[in-house]
Amino acid sequence: MTSSDYLHSTFLLASSASIPNVRPNPLVGAIVVSETGSIIGSGYHQQYGGPHAEVFAIQEALTVQDDLSKCTLYVSLEPCSHTGKTPPCTELILKHKIPRVVIGSMDPNPLVSGASYLAANGVIVEECFLPELETLNEVFFLNQKLKRPKYILKSAITLNGKIADRNGESKWLSNSQSRNFVHQVLRKNVSAILTTAKTVIKDNATLNCRVEGNDPVELNLVVIDKNLDSLKPKNKQLKIFYKRTNSKIYLVTALASEAFEKYDVPENVIIVSIPMPNGVCDLNILNSYLLQNKICEVLIEAGGTLNAAFLEFNCVDELYLFICPSILADNKALNVFNSAIAQNMSGSKKLQLISTQSFDSDVLLRYRFLH
Repeated sequence: MTSSDYLHSTFLLASSASIPNVRPNPLVGAIVVSETGSIIGSGYHQQYGGPHAEVFAIQEALTVQDDLSKCTLYVSLEPCSHTGKTPPCTELILKHKIPRVVIGSMDPNPLVSGASYLAANGVIVEECFLPELETLNEVFFLNQKLKRPKYILKSAITLNGKIADRNGESKWLSNSQSRNFVHQVLRKNVSAILTTAKTVIKDNATLNCRVEGNDPVELNLVVIDKNLDSLKPKNKQLKIFYKRTNSKIYLVTALASEAFEKYDVPENVIIVSIPMPNGVCDLNILNSYLLQNKICEVLIEAGGTLNAAFLEFNCVDELYLFICPSILADNKALNVFNSAIAQNMSGSKKLQLISTQSFDSDVLLRYRFLH
């Protein structure tokens, strides 16, 4: 087997982890290979705050043979050299005198620097980068490099770019197959949904994950309610919206924190004070807050104003656009991106088409933004 073959095994191990259990940490797999080429130990990172993949792999290898001084460690991501919630993996590698480490992708976190530390201590370190390993931890890499969550914007539009009529009515623009995809794929894999109080009220939204044959699954929500006057917890209409047992609702408001005392909110609701100059949430502060609370990947399901604000600040990474077979010719119907800022063609946002998919008469276009 080649180094790529062994590293692909670490990819498969890492992929078996539950993303919600691991985040904000990356998905990592590791194997220990004996002098004869046999895999004698394997493991993957299973739980945030728990042992890393290298620990599981080395522990298993030690049950096969107590001398690892002629073995090779293959790991999908650069081993850590700092103490966080667990001890540094580099020290464990050195302790058991593993002479060679092959790495499938480098960690962008400057605290890690495991490769250089191992090399400085006499370990042969090789890099054999695999595309699938880069893709596997795309969210983690983006979190580390840009210091914000990954944002995916989803919208269903008419052929002329409208998301609702002038009264805000949009049910049902997309068909049931498209809506099932949103629940089974998009909502299922993110840390939270971001929307506005206006959208929640207008759609009487529960914003959970509903898959036919299964009970609804709760999702963390980030809801922007500037003056904290729309989503009052005592509003009977919102009883189902607030009824949660294992998820949180982050109500983002421009009000100062001392104004929160008059609000009797349920235990699962957290009011977050973030400045909103010109009516737009300070996204730098919001981004930092969300990462601190393990919100690493966010699905934006909102109206044209919030969509345009995230676009303006280059905070949209992917766009899922469901093109539906209808036309709203009313010039007061609502646009998918609604901004009063003048733009010319040179300032337009550039995207790369990733894939297309059909759901009966709906067409899904998936784009990546070129920041």
